[in-house]
Order: sequence, then C-alpha cells, then structure tokens
Amino acid sequence: MRIDSKMLDNMPEWMNKRSDIPEGWIYLGDDEERYILGQPGNYNILVFGVNPSTATPGENNIDPTIRKVRKLVSEAGFDGWIMVNLYPLRATDPKELPKKANKKLIEKNIKVLQAVVKAYRIARIWAAWGDIIDTRFYLGDALYDIQQELVGDFEWYHRGSRTKAGNPRHPLYMKSGEEFEWFSVSDYAANWR
Repeated sequence: MRIDSKMLDNMPEWMNKRSDIPEGWIYLGDDEERYILGQPGNYNILVFGVNPSTATPGENNIDPTIRKVRKLVSEAGFDGWIMVNLYPLRATDPKELPKKANKKLIEKNIKVLQAVVKAYRIARIWAAWGDIIDTRFYLGDALYDIQQELVGDFEWYHRGSRTKAGNPRHPLYMKSGEEFEWFSVSDYAANWR
C-alpha cells in the first residue's frame, strides 16, 4: 500500500475527504495491510494489537476483537478509540505471518503511528497483543522501535492481569470490569534487544 506525506501531514482532513469511509471512522488500509481503524473522539485510546485481521470501517464490517475493544473502551470512559498494530500485515491467523519481517512495512507503520499521535488527542496507549507477540521475534523488535519513536503526552497501560508468559492480554481474553494498570513498555521492549 502506498502511503504519502499528503495522507500523513493532515490526517483528519484527508480522512474527512474520503467518501469510502463511513462518517466518524478513520481507516488506512487495503486487502493486505491495515495501519489504522477507529472512531476517534476527544478522549482517545490507542489500542495496540499484533496484526490486523479482516475488520474495516462500518458497523457491519467489524470483527470480534474490534467489538470487544469498543465495549471495553466505552466502559473505561473513553469517547474514541484507534486500533493499530505492531505489524500491519493482515492475517486472520497470526501463524500465517511471515517468518521474516518486511522492514519497509515496519517503517511505514511507524510513520503512520507518528502521524496518528500528532493528529488525534491520545490520552492513553493500551498494550493489547497477548502471547501472539511471542510467535515471531520481529514483533518484539517492532515494538521496541515503535515505543522509541512515539512521542506524546500519554502513557502505556495494559488491562487486567498479564498472561502466564508476562504479556499484556488480548482484548478477547479479558472480562468487563478489569482495570487498566500502568505498563513499563520500555522495560518490556528492552527484553527484545
């Protein structure tokens, strides 16, 4: 997918001009890659998964993960959410991810993420990738690079208890009512280097 500076320099304006996106949604993706999907508001949470599945904008196009994210975000008092991923390649089963990373995809992902935090008020980042991060070493490397490059007035959190492997839980595997806890992403990501 081609991403240029016109898309990134004024992302909200660019999103509003697109007739293929339902009102209130943002989306940057195609059949192979997805960089962002969300419904931003004034008090947003940036949700990090591992890789995107099939969801696209619109009520009839969301998947179980997005449904659960929306429910949990609303419960926590946020009026907007933006789903992003450590690696933007679509795969309904993370085991389908390639054994080696495409470095250009990771670089594009970081540029998009920087544009997102610049364009939308991000109050919190939710680490929500589960144990899937352990399936490909480059996912941890991507996280390391991402947390080094994202700058803003926000902190990272995970929700509920961590997995037995010590990873932040995936939204599908958590119950309503679990609290956000501060997450030292720099310490966690340092384990990948």
